[in-house]
Order: sequence, then structure tokens, then C-alpha cells
Amino acid sequence: MKHCILLLVCLLGMSGNALAQPSPRLLRVNGRYLVTPCADTVMLRGVNKMVIWTGDLDLRKRSYAEIKKTGANCVRIVWLAQPGQFEADATPEGLDRTIQDAIDAGLIPIVELHDATGDWSKLSMVVDYWVRPDVVAIIAKHEPYLIVNIANEAGDETVTDGMYIAGYTSAIQRMRAAGIQTPLLIDAADWGKNLEQLVRTAPALTQTDPQKNIMYSVHIYWSTTDGADAGYIEQQFAAAVNSGLPFIVGEFTNLFNRNGACTYPTAYEGILASCAKHRIGWLAWEWGPGNEFADASCDVMNMTTNSMYATLKDGWARDVAEMSPNSIKQTSVTPQYIIKHGVCTATSVAEFARGEETMAIYPNPSTGSLSASYALVAPADIRIDILNTIGTVIWSAERTHSQPGTYSVPIALSQSGIYFCRLNSPSQTLVRQVVVGR
Repeated sequence: MKHCILLLVCLLGMSGNALAQPSPRLLRVNGRYLVTPCADTVMLRGVNKMVIWTGDLDLRKRSYAEIKKTGANCVRIVWLAQPGQFEADATPEGLDRTIQDAIDAGLIPIVELHDATGDWSKLSMVVDYWVRPDVVAIIAKHEPYLIVNIANEAGDETVTDGMYIAGYTSAIQRMRAAGIQTPLLIDAADWGKNLEQLVRTAPALTQTDPQKNIMYSVHIYWSTTDGADAGYIEQQFAAAVNSGLPFIVGEFTNLFNRNGACTYPTAYEGILASCAKHRIGWLAWEWGPGNEFADASCDVMNMTTNSMYATLKDGWARDVAEMSPNSIKQTSVTPQYIIKHGVCTATSVAEFARGEETMAIYPNPSTGSLSASYALVAPADIRIDILNTIGTVIWSAERTHSQPGTYSVPIALSQSGIYFCRLNSPSQTLVRQVVVGR
């Protein structure tokens, strides 16, 4: 979150296995995107949940199933390295349990430590926690499905590029030397807001990782009162995308606070639209409840009143979860790798579905001659695009179907590489990674 909530943290473990060979059973960063071992490209769509401050352990566990009702494919778990006396089940064993609960609900767990929020001096302390043998063992246990978010919003606006590179270079190298192999997610400085610094520093930082398995996260607490309207957001996101930055929006909301009441508005519809346009993952802040403890007005950040989907609030929360065409429900895809608990089968590689409409690419991988097959549940005009890894459309076709049914479109690609097949229908957009080899 921002300046408002408590600061503390806790996480995972295995004894050091320096320079271990990367496991094939990992989520991996490929270019700008996150991919599974089954070759599914994952567009993260989910919410943050202040698990560490959810004292009712039954509610904590149930919250994941309630979040899943939105169609989310991930959840960002708030945890603490140094929990206080009021944080329930806050040991590494408790972290183990809550990660497993998220996985059991069909969500990719993204675990973050909240202790260093706004405080650059605490980054090394957070890393001390991650590299504990008992914590590393928990990470190793769940590594096929897990993303480790090193520190929430470490540092304020005084963190320079040099400080940022040096601090996170040390963090990356210590965590890899300890045997942590998962993707590492790194928040921007300035309370998570400094996207321009990420663009400048990420290339150097990624090179310090022997596995080159790093993603970056920006928290969009940019207020429209400061000029951060939809146009500004699109400009910033487009610049980051054009630089090749593998990033997600780790937090955003409708109204946020600056050391006081939650009265600063964001252009959240613009965030959703730009993320959809550029295929950027995102997580909303925050499932709720709990934000009201910072300031009574910050109840507006709570997407629900009691962590139950049935209490999802009208307005921005319902827009983000289900009503917007760019909402979780309309754009989220849970990869077959997660659904099938790490098993890659021929069908899991070939099929890519959300809801009732489906799309499959066959064969995949191919030598360039392939077909996009899709099933429509209602008459529709559809468009199929093939995009390269920088988002340029290199092939497209449009079809009008007066009846529901299953259809197939042949595609011929002349060059080897990784591409993305995108099907746009009136009800949704489906995207499938395509691998061409000679």
C-alpha cells in the first residue's frame, strides 16, 4: 500500500544451494511477459489481500476462494518479516499454509514483505528474512507456482538510480545464492510510483540475475489532480513498453491517501485501458477490509466489506472486478499449468480458454503452418491478429459468423520466433502464445 498501513513482514525457506541450475518447473520471464512451463503466456489479473492482518484464519483461507470468484488468476499476499504480537499465524509455517491455500484456490501467489514500505534502510533486513534456510525451504516447496515480490515499495523519492541498482543487485544475488529460483518481482522506489526510474535501471538490474528471471512493478498512486489523467498514463506505459520493460501494475485504486485522508483520485479506467492495450498485468488494491484503519475515509479502498465476493462494492471495485470490458472477469485467464497443478499435457499446451468461448492453436509449436480454431457461443464478428513480441500486428483476418459453432482459420508464418495469436470477439479477447521453429 502507501504511507498509511503498518510496516512489518514474514516469508519462506531451504538450505543454501548456491548457483543451482534453474528448475524447469518455474514461471519464467520471457521478454516482457510471464510464461509457464507449458508455454502459456500469463497476463496477471488479480487483487492484493492484506493476509497478514486478517486475524480470522478461517476467513483468511476462505478469502482466496472468494477472490477466485472474480475470475482472478493471482493474488498478492501481504506478509511481514518482523510481525508484531497482533499478527496471527505469522510464522514461516503460517506463510506456508497461506501460500498453499492460494494455490488450492487456483491463484498464482505473489508474496510480498511489507516491512520496508517507504524505508530504503530496511531493504537488507527484508532480504535477511528471505534467505533464512526455513524460508527458502518454503519457497522451494511452492516454487512451481510462486512469484516472490522482494519488498513492498522500498524507499521514498530520495532513492537515486545508483542506490536502487546497488540495493537490488545485492538482493538478487543474495537470494539466488540462497537457492531461490522463482521469478523475483521488484517494486519501484518512491513508494512504488517511479516507473521512469524502472525504465532506466531495469536493464542493468536484470543482467545481475544469473537466471534473468526478473519482473518489475509500479504502483499507480498518481493523482489526476497532479495531471495524471488517462493520457498521461498511456504515455508513461507506452514508453515503458517500448523500452521492453517486463512490468506489471502491482497496486492501484480509485482514491488514495498522502499521510491523511483518501481523497486523491486516480484515472483507474485509464489504467485498465492501457494495461489491456499493452498486455500489462495488474492487481488492484485491495480486497478488504482493513484500509479503514489508516484513516476512516480509506474504507473506499476496500473492494469488499467482509472479504466475501457477495459484498463487492458498487463503483470502482465492481468496475475493476467485473463490469469494465477490461475488468478481471472479462480479461483474466487462469493458465492450464495452474489448473492442472503443474502438469503439461498436449491439451494444456494447445487449449486456451476463458468462460465458455475457447480458442486453440494447432500445432503449437509448429514450423509456420498452423490453424486457429475457436468456438463461439453466439453469432459474432471476430478478428484474429498475429503479433510479434513487441506488439506489432504482422497478420490478421476478419470473419463474420451468423451462427454459433466451431471454426478454424489457417495461418502461415514465414519466420521462426515467438508470436501471439489474439482473437477479438464482442464478449472478450483471447490470447495464445505461438511458437514457430524451423
